[in-house]
Amino acid sequence: MARFFRLLCISTLVIAVSISGCTQRTVREYSQGNAGQVVVRDLSEDEYWKHQVDEHITAELRHEKPEAGYETWRAYYEWWYGVIRKKRKPPWRSTEFKTSEDLVNYIKEKRREKRLPEYD
Repeated sequence: MARFFRLLCISTLVIAVSISGCTQRTVREYSQGNAGQVVVRDLSEDEYWKHQVDEHITAELRHEKPEAGYETWRAYYEWWYGVIRKKRKPPWRSTEFKTSEDLVNYIKEKRREKRLPEYD
């Protein structure tokens, strides 16, 4: 009987560890809603990254200055593409993007949809 419980315990532990390795990590995002309330969302890392791309494009369409001290959006995107391309793969376990070039191409496609220059 003791051997059965030991085997059950080990099996349960192995299953728990393997399941925890399969779960996708999330990012908790806090923002302010239209009425001033706090909005909390749990996003996958892919969703969070896509949301950040959308935020940058929206800021550019509003004629806001780019972040990180860049004077033009062209300079900002050329810098961002360079940072992304320094690694072969995304810095997170992406289910959608396999290479860094996939990330750059996603940005270019989103910019193309809004009729913005793609840059390189």
